[in-house]
Amino acid sequence: MERREFLWCCGIEDTFIGHPHPQTKKRLDEYELTEHYTLWREDFDRVASLGVDALRWGIPWYRVQPSPTQWEWGFVDEALNYLVNEVKVNPILDLMHYGTPIWLEDALLHPDYPQWVEEYTARVIERYGHLLTHATPFNEPHTAAEFAGRRGQWPPYRTDYTGYFAVYLNVMHGTLRQTRLLQQAGIACVQVECSGGSFARSQELSEQALVDTTVQSMFFDFLIGDMDALKPIIPFMRAHGVSDTDLSFFSSHAPGIDIMGVNFYPQFSFQDIELDAHGQVQRTNSPLWTDDMMRILRQRYETYKVPMMITETSVRDDNELKEAWLLDSTTAVYEAYLDGLPVYGYTWFPVIDMYDWEYRIQEGEKDEFKACFGFYNQAREEYCGAPHYRAIIERAKGNRV
Repeated sequence: MERREFLWCCGIEDTFIGHPHPQTKKRLDEYELTEHYTLWREDFDRVASLGVDALRWGIPWYRVQPSPTQWEWGFVDEALNYLVNEVKVNPILDLMHYGTPIWLEDALLHPDYPQWVEEYTARVIERYGHLLTHATPFNEPHTAAEFAGRRGQWPPYRTDYTGYFAVYLNVMHGTLRQTRLLQQAGIACVQVECSGGSFARSQELSEQALVDTTVQSMFFDFLIGDMDALKPIIPFMRAHGVSDTDLSFFSSHAPGIDIMGVNFYPQFSFQDIELDAHGQVQRTNSPLWTDDMMRILRQRYETYKVPMMITETSVRDDNELKEAWLLDSTTAVYEAYLDGLPVYGYTWFPVIDMYDWEYRIQEGEKDEFKACFGFYNQAREEYCGAPHYRAIIERAKGNRV
């Protein structure tokens, strides 16, 4: 495998659930909540000051296409031009970070969702392809299926595994179409998915833990058409609406993986599951560290043999832990890269503090839902991590010369 230059990156949280919640009437647009729509120039200046090579940043599709025949590109035109041509940071462009246009009935379950997201992707390529080297067709299909298909928190509000797999399959049909368009345009697809799962603390939950863990990596099996890798959970999938015809289609229409994007959060990517006194499944976060992250990366490479990068990692709320994780995780990933593991990038995500997704589904003002993952708080005050990340990047690039 050809050795690539390492990319130091960060990201701006870009979840866009434009549909008002049925009870709270609130939407979840992180650019709106963090005021990025008005502060984007200053935000990009802050990003550039870190010395990064690239920024994970997304397009709010629901605002760009407010009706089936209407397109409004003004914000994206200005923002991408400034990012690329003024501050000289390359975008890793998120085309889909969960939300669909409001007019698309049933959202990700609309039967024509794959065609609509394909048309949207084609228009993005036509307009911005000359600015792009990397793009993510769909960020974390598992998370979309979980929140929209099983937890009932995002449109279309399904609440079981049948809903989960229905959403997942429709997302995958769209993602395959997006991926082919991007590949044909010479834009590398950074295919981003969770890297988590569950540890069963009792034997009766071993099957649940297997399902929890497998669904958080099966995106990559779909992309390479390896349905055999899913054999342990195929009976479960069939019981919840996945047909042999579905599996056969994805097996024969696989676009491959240009770059595997690995999202890993040491505080909560994995959970312990156990039964309480009433027989209900209880979940608690299972904190992990760099050895665990690197084990996942090495297992992924051994299985898929494709280039990889860390596309999201950070620590929430605990500043001391955040700085320790920044130092230890950058060291582990970059040393593995120097030793020959094809992990070609590291992304602190998000670099600006965001708002918890619970904001949309619960009552309360947004300041009650601050989620402090970044180096800058919501008021854009630098408070943790930024000087260390600058120094880490500067040293690495100095050694590169």
